[in-house]
Amino acid sequence: MKKFLLVLAAVALISLPFVMTSCDEDNPVNCTQMLDDVLDTAAAFIDTPTSTTCNAYKEALKDYVNSDCTLANFYQ
Repeated sequence: MKKFLLVLAAVALISLPFVMTSCDEDNPVNCTQMLDDVLDTAAAFIDTPTSTTCNAYKEALKDYVNSDCTLANFYQ
């Protein structure tokens, strides 16, 4: 019985990372769209440098930086 519980605990510990990372695909981030948003807001800010376009550009950059998107995602 003790051996069974030890094996059960080992299986639970080994499977834990797989269970935790499977939740990442529930709400996938479209990195290409996020990068397009950053580029569009940057272009809008360059064309019309106002506080509104500046804040939109900053928010788009924050969203992109805080996402799971990296340059490595574009080369896969």
